[in-house]
Amino acid sequence: MSVEAAVPRLREQPLLRGLVAAELTSMTGTQLSAVAIPWFVLEATGSASDMGMVMGAQWVGIAVIGVVGSHWAGRFGPRRTMLAADLLCASLLALVPLLHRYDCLPLPLVMAVMFVVGGCTAPYLTSQQLVLDSFGGDEALLSRANAALQAATRLAMLVGPAVAGVLVSAVRAPGVLLLDSASFALSAVIVWRCLPADAAEQPGGRRPPALAAGVRALFKDRLLGAWSLGLALAETAWQALFALMPLLALTRYHDAPSVAGVLLAAFGGGAILGTFLLYPALRVTSAQRLVVAGRVALGLAFAALLAPLNLGQLIGCLAVVGLLNGLTGAPIVSVRLTRVPAATRSETLTVATAVALSGGALGWVLAGATGQAAGTDTALAATVAVQTAATLLFVFGACPARAVTASEG
Repeated sequence: MSVEAAVPRLREQPLLRGLVAAELTSMTGTQLSAVAIPWFVLEATGSASDMGMVMGAQWVGIAVIGVVGSHWAGRFGPRRTMLAADLLCASLLALVPLLHRYDCLPLPLVMAVMFVVGGCTAPYLTSQQLVLDSFGGDEALLSRANAALQAATRLAMLVGPAVAGVLVSAVRAPGVLLLDSASFALSAVIVWRCLPADAAEQPGGRRPPALAAGVRALFKDRLLGAWSLGLALAETAWQALFALMPLLALTRYHDAPSVAGVLLAAFGGGAILGTFLLYPALRVTSAQRLVVAGRVALGLAFAALLAPLNLGQLIGCLAVVGLLNGLTGAPIVSVRLTRVPAATRSETLTVATAVALSGGALGWVLAGATGQAAGTDTALAATVAVQTAATLLFVFGACPARAVTASEG
């Protein structure tokens, strides 16, 4: 099927519309917290290490709870899993400003909240992919469906941080967290209204295979294994970079939360532009080739962050990095999905998602600790090195000429 033929089919998909609306709503709130939480911890403790530990707890939750929780997506159905995740996140995020108001919010409790919020991420993402599985095994069609979903994420990354910087200055971080809580509650309403109860659920309530089957399927395929490890390293680099933005705002650029928001928004703006450029790019090349070329260019753009940049140059560099991420993100997901054996799809996606996102914990913790001990320049250099290793894994995984599809599994 051609890419052009896929366009009307996507526009007629109510499931996709529901997923996009829910993603845009919850991710906008999440981007508010991406600025509010680090700033809240920095103001409360004055410690970059504490900030790294709090945000790292979120990503530890992805790795620890995510593997078990994502299993629910196949066993209990995507709709129920997404509803539970949204409602739990809404409740926990509302708890933080409430306890802060009564001066009863120790740092370990904030870490625990972020741990559970992070744990909801992998099941939610796995559920999204199981719903998108209804589009079939066509790479171009899946790339466009994933691009539509990721466009919502990129739009949130464009708008959310810039708004968050203003809101943190105006209503303080606890008030911004209440808005994030409300966004998860609204997302739950959208999922409840727009996704039918049987969306992509396994027929007859069949118990899915053990997660061990997903591990075997993931690392049996060279591309799946290498790209999943590459995504884990890339996530480490991304989250380390995001963790460094509040530090850069504090140490280099006027000590203002609005600067951290602008930096994140530059990345988000580039990412959404890259998502739009994906459509014409897929007309001239395959998804796999686009991923390899785009990730090589991304590694080079990341390295440019090591140059001495003024604020305007840093914003431009982050926009290019975001553009290349937006251009390659959806094809990575689509190529992986078409190669996963249908019999173990839920379990393999569970493992792949957990592996890919587990690097985020390391990124936040190392960026905070390294930035505190050795300075932001050293932390940034380490981030570039990790992104370079991720690029090499993407190239290595794509080396075999023979493509393996899910139909062969």
